Amino acid sequence: MRTSVLLLPITFFLGANQCASAQGFATLDINDVRIRVFSNGHIGTGNLSTPGFVVPADGPSPMSAAGLWFSGTTPDNQLRQAVHLYNAEKDFYPGPLTTDGSASITLEQSLAYDQVVPIRAADVQLHQAYFACLTDPECNLAAEFPNGYTIPNAFLQWPAQGNVDEGQALYLAPFVDYNSDGQYDPAEGDHPCILGDMALYTIFNDKAGPHQVTGGTPIGIEVHMMPFAYTGTPALDQTVFVHYTIINRGTQTLTDFRISNFADFDLGCGEDDIIGTDVGRNMVYVANGDAVDENCLGNTGYGAQPPAFGMVVLKGPLLDPDGLDNAQTSEELYLNGTGYADDIVDNERFGLSASMYYLRDGISAQTDPVQNVHFRGYQRGLWKDGIGLSHGGTGHTFAPGATPALFAFPGDTDPTGLGTNGIVQVPWFAELTSGMTDPRALANMGPKTLDPGAYNTLLVAYVFARSNEADPLASVSALQQRVDSIRAFAEEIPGMFTTGDNAPLPCTNIISGVRERRGTSEAMSLFPNPVNEVLVVRTEAFAPGALMLIHDAQGQLVGQFTSTGDLTRFDVSDLGAGLYTVHVLGGEARSAGRFIKE
Repeated sequence: MRTSVLLLPITFFLGANQCASAQGFATLDINDVRIRVFSNGHIGTGNLSTPGFVVPADGPSPMSAAGLWFSGTTPDNQLRQAVHLYNAEKDFYPGPLTTDGSASITLEQSLAYDQVVPIRAADVQLHQAYFACLTDPECNLAAEFPNGYTIPNAFLQWPAQGNVDEGQALYLAPFVDYNSDGQYDPAEGDHPCILGDMALYTIFNDKAGPHQVTGGTPIGIEVHMMPFAYTGTPALDQTVFVHYTIINRGTQTLTDFRISNFADFDLGCGEDDIIGTDVGRNMVYVANGDAVDENCLGNTGYGAQPPAFGMVVLKGPLLDPDGLDNAQTSEELYLNGTGYADDIVDNERFGLSASMYYLRDGISAQTDPVQNVHFRGYQRGLWKDGIGLSHGGTGHTFAPGATPALFAFPGDTDPTGLGTNGIVQVPWFAELTSGMTDPRALANMGPKTLDPGAYNTLLVAYVFARSNEADPLASVSALQQRVDSIRAFAEEIPGMFTTGDNAPLPCTNIISGVRERRGTSEAMSLFPNPVNEVLVVRTEAFAPGALMLIHDAQGQLVGQFTSTGDLTRFDVSDLGAGLYTVHVLGGEARSAGRFIKE
């Protein structure tokens, strides 16, 4: 017997100020890592007293806080930006924005999304097995599930679909549509689509409240965030991936748009940390400045043989389209991106475009950003006094003739001078001095153009490695080796680098939009998917003349026609890029599938 499930958002009865603080959080606790993620996308401690990123899972913490920075310029030359920073400061809030261009959200709607949903792959597999058994006459349900089966509560909380009546997108978090009806209902076999052996999911925006950090005008950005990790794969040990989908729900085109992955590194005791950039590996990392990481300021150190820890850009945003399959040359300054010289037009992505750091203590030009121009400047490689990052020393100098640099402390990882305008420089490493304590770092991507309705996807990784040698820099070498394995793995995630940015997450059966249910007579399939011009719909169970309806991601009817037989072809070249649903109606029989228009 089937039981209907009423999907209700989790609502927290809080005041406006409490809503603004984003109380909801969840912990990814797998692969010998514990990472806390808040409903506004903040990674780390937040307002709690315990560390928010711990690795090993019972050990110290390598990082206090992490998140995203965005900034760009409007057509009338006004700066727009939104950033994550430390603990209580907020530019981001829970929930999806409306799709009508106003990019709006009410307090009530934001409260309903003040949650982070944890999903384990083992629960997905059990769910799949249960519903497969229901439709398999050879499966003994009582024997396979002697204690029955209860749908995990997290499946019911999964934010699969928005409220179209309130202006939200029809489809939000990716899911497997088991019965192909276009609706998410775990009681009918549907389930979340995740990456990894465990994942978290949250949706946040920069419009639900004031920008407490930057104090500026919001952009209208909606972000879908999925941290995930794998277990049982030694090459991925103690590594966490984070997948982001960034959507411009506003009406303004932003130029010189920049995205940064921000990290407040505190490798155990942050007082003796040094940072560096590995240019070719798209990584900004932190290591200990001496052979022993002591306890300090209430933080537990890693002790002897301290580790190294890095944030890696595995998949940056797409470059602005130019109709070319760009070559991979140093003149383009995107040597470490992806998609170059592969016979595919306009699939080139940024890697690590630049890196920057600043300090908790030091000369004022190199410390925490305070004004809007400081945040923007750090994304552009400028110190708070307007002087650009230069190669050598601390990267800040008034000396004439200093060499401008894109990357902070690249060591010997920039042998072609990519970060110094093609002029090869001597290796540049950070040195532990009294003037460089508690460094914070940015992995910068861009600049590019952000159009209204545009999607951008990112994949970053937080990677931990520890050498058995006493030299702390030996852990950097171990980290580099691990990152090579992680990059090779990420490039093999199905669909990660081959689907469009407005496509659902690359997950089995979600890319095609169809999961055929065993025993049904209503199955359908769509191909090619994604599609550019002509979509073919296979509907062998329906008689010719069945009604076919196409709805966009907002639930609007954009096409209506009738089937011509087992295979029906129709031109979708006039449809805008995005996600669409095809409903087939033939008497009492119904079926649905989704496709992506590129």
